[in-house]
Amino acid sequence: MITNFGSCSSVKHKVGPTTKRKNVQVVVRTRPLSEMERNERCKNIVSCDSVSKVVSLKTNTCDKYSTGQRQFGVFDKVYGHESTQIQVYGDVVAPLMKEVLNGYNCTVFAYGQTGSGKTYTMEGRHDESGAFSWDSDPTSGIIPRALHQIFTELSNEDIDFTVRVSYVELYNEQIYDLLSLSETSQCESLRIFDDKNKGVSIVGAEEVIVRTRDEVYDLLRRGADKRRTAATLMNISSSRSHSVFTVSVMVRESGLVNGEEMLRQGKLNLVDLAGSENIGRSGATDKRAREAGNINTSLLALGRVINALTTNAPHIPYRESKLTRILQDSLGGKTITTIIATLSPASSNFEESVNTLEYAQRAKNIKNNPEVNQKITRRGLLKEYNEEIERLRRDLLAAREKHGIFLDKENYDHMVGEIDEKSAKLEDLEGQLAGQLQRVKTLLEDFEFMDENYQSLYKKCKAALEKLERRKTEIEKLNKDLAQTKDNLNSANAALKVSENSFVRLRAQAYRLQTGRASFYKDLCVLHDRVDSLKKVIGCNDQMLEEFATNQSAKLAIGRENVSRYAENTIERIGMGQNISAELGNSTAKASSEVIQSIDHIENEIGDFNTAIDETLNTFRKEAEKAQAKLHAFVSSCNKRLDSQRGQIDQFSEATLDRVQKMNNIMKVQKESTSSMRVHLNATLNDAQSMVARFAHSDYKRVIATGVTPVRRRNSFSEELVELPPAQELIQSQQQLCTPRRTSFYRTRDSILDSSDFLTSLLSPNTLKENMNSTKMDEAGKLETIGESIERTASSTLSCSSRTEKRGK
Repeated sequence: MITNFGSCSSVKHKVGPTTKRKNVQVVVRTRPLSEMERNERCKNIVSCDSVSKVVSLKTNTCDKYSTGQRQFGVFDKVYGHESTQIQVYGDVVAPLMKEVLNGYNCTVFAYGQTGSGKTYTMEGRHDESGAFSWDSDPTSGIIPRALHQIFTELSNEDIDFTVRVSYVELYNEQIYDLLSLSETSQCESLRIFDDKNKGVSIVGAEEVIVRTRDEVYDLLRRGADKRRTAATLMNISSSRSHSVFTVSVMVRESGLVNGEEMLRQGKLNLVDLAGSENIGRSGATDKRAREAGNINTSLLALGRVINALTTNAPHIPYRESKLTRILQDSLGGKTITTIIATLSPASSNFEESVNTLEYAQRAKNIKNNPEVNQKITRRGLLKEYNEEIERLRRDLLAAREKHGIFLDKENYDHMVGEIDEKSAKLEDLEGQLAGQLQRVKTLLEDFEFMDENYQSLYKKCKAALEKLERRKTEIEKLNKDLAQTKDNLNSANAALKVSENSFVRLRAQAYRLQTGRASFYKDLCVLHDRVDSLKKVIGCNDQMLEEFATNQSAKLAIGRENVSRYAENTIERIGMGQNISAELGNSTAKASSEVIQSIDHIENEIGDFNTAIDETLNTFRKEAEKAQAKLHAFVSSCNKRLDSQRGQIDQFSEATLDRVQKMNNIMKVQKESTSSMRVHLNATLNDAQSMVARFAHSDYKRVIATGVTPVRRRNSFSEELVELPPAQELIQSQQQLCTPRRTSFYRTRDSILDSSDFLTSLLSPNTLKENMNSTKMDEAGKLETIGESIERTASSTLSCSSRTEKRGK
């Protein structure tokens, strides 16, 4: 009997439809911790996320930048230790049974380290009672459950069908039949060859027709008894071989095509791979070590096939191992393939778990081209069977007759012809092979280089994926921050709207203030003009006062000279009078009376002079009082205008108060200087009046210079009796010395005191800033020009008064 793992035998009828390229389905299943692992206090390092379909392994790294986990995936399905046999089968294998019944070839194989639960997943525990259906049995594995489902589905359709099963194992790179009843079956290995129509086939493997699930259980039990297992440190009943359980289903379709019955055939390959193991950890020696080496060799070949398929290599090394030859059509062929990767959750198996997940991750990228098997007619199938029976009958007859070979002569000649033909082809192909080998060598070198690049790119891709996850987390956080920022922006917009309304009101108020400021500027300009005029008037007054003092000094000097001459004349007259005194003795009384009358007349004249002086002083006092009253009125009007404007210039109130205080100080200084000037003038007039009185009542004196300096010589006199001229003469000479008073420069400056815009012009803040330099205003807001002018005026007045007083003395 020949068991094939590729396309089923075909009597050409028509080719079934081909579906689009489909990735190999990869499922990861994790078992619970075993009792031995719990006793060894191993930790569970595997976590399965069935939603994101990724598997994470906890690492023991101490790197501060490491997250402490390695993630693998995304896979098609992920099952944790709490998963059940029913759940795994229902999600993974049950959908494949419909494909098998529709004429597809399907393969399911379990891959993982030893003791990770592969055999339990594939075979499970048998239900001896038969009380459960295929979808309710809690312990049954994939193989018996799949046959049970096939029987149930076909029975429900009430159609003719045939189910054949075969069960072989691959042990130390040799294939053995597990269903053979021969006692020497475990010693005779089966041959494997490729058929262009049937694909990979195993010659001599027994195919058994089954009709019920109980028969399937018997066959599984028979195969399990023959299958090679052994105890290791890692697994008490470790499988030492790969097993392949093949189910072939043939169904007769209802109806006829061209008057012939059509048969639809599908195939299901259920593969339980031996577990990869570390020889040092498993404690395998001698025979067991050789078994482990062969297992690992076949699994490494499977890994190279997977790598070559995922990298689109030009050469796929299927022939490096019999395992990869058996699975050739399942990896990159026309079969629908599912891989179940089983994991041990123990921390002691970290490296093996990483290797298993890396294999599974690479296998996820393999693409197959599932294709429906060709349908055959009943007549074609019978013809094929008859040819097979006849061939076997001739081989049996030749063996009985012992002709030296155990083949029929016709078959032998046919085989010899084929051998010669193939030898010729072989010689031709060897030449082609030499060239191809060189090309393959070059391609292999390129492949190694590309593989290195692929590893680096794979690491970069993995790092990029991790970075992408971090970026996703950051984006989520940024989205939350953006939402919060939008809320803050809405609040800020609302506040800004309120601020805009306030700004409109403030702008209107500022416009009004600006308008008032313009009027203040104009008024201040007028004030500056008037202050300049006042400076000019004060300057003119100072100049005229200086001229007046100079004229008075000159006239006083002339008067002194006249008095000196008069005194000299008087002395001469006195001398003459002394000479003639004897002669005029009798007339002394008369002269005395005349002198007395002259003195009385002089006293009257002095009284009149004093009266005139008093009237002049009263006039000066009244003008000073008027000036003081107007000054008070000016300050009062300034204060009133300041109070009326205070509501409009609140923001400048403090500076304004400082400037008003300075103006009050200036006015106070001016008032004090005016008062001191008035007092000084009164004192000067009183001193002049006293001097005149003393001069009038004093005896005759002779002026003699007694000073040391030239100034003192001119201004200091010694008293000496002199003869006075008549009083009328003195009064006339005194009146000639007096200069008429000019009052035109002392009239009231109504242009300044009566102006209603004076304070408004003075207090404009913008104008004060613009005219700081021009008016020499200091930082405290003081108008230095006005203050300095007043100080100069006061000092000039005082100096003038002092000079006048000195001259009077």
